[in-house]
Amino acid sequence: MNKINLKGVTSESVAGVLILFVALINAVLQIFDINILPITNEDVTNIVSTLFLIATALWNTWKNRNITSASQVAQNITDAIKNGEILEEDVKRLINKIKE
Repeated sequence: MNKINLKGVTSESVAGVLILFVALINAVLQIFDINILPITNEDVTNIVSTLFLIATALWNTWKNRNITSASQVAQNITDAIKNGEILEEDVKRLINKIKE
């Protein structure tokens, strides 16, 4: 039988197992008509909608969507610097020339 390796367990894994454990206990209690979490169908709808809204807002903020043409050009310049296609100093010189 394999032994559990606690050294390699992440906090994400522990949280997932704990949430699963709570969900299983709740399901068993509901089978016996004991409602520990008194949540109605309307509450579930509101919770899911709110979580979806929060998740999509965070995702779009994290991804930093480039919608305007100026932001798209700036992203292309940033990508070119990261890929080593142009040097940061070259971009700075070009900006200084434009300001003059």
